[in-house]
Amino acid sequence: MIKRIEFTLKLDDPNEAAIYQALRPSLKYRRAGALIRAALNVHFTKLDSSRTPARSTSQRGDHS
Repeated sequence: MIKRIEFTLKLDDPNEAAIYQALRPSLKYRRAGALIRAALNVHFTKLDSSRTPARSTSQRGDHS
């Protein structure tokens, strides 16, 4: 199943204008969705790894 998501960018906002500039070449070839998916995958991978707490020796069951 394919779902389309429409969103609006305010080109007066420098951050949103930068997003548009990054997507513009992909829009020409209708590949912006792939670019957005790749960026979100990187974002969520970093987010997940930052949420994983480091295990200490006491959490592993080492009682020595």
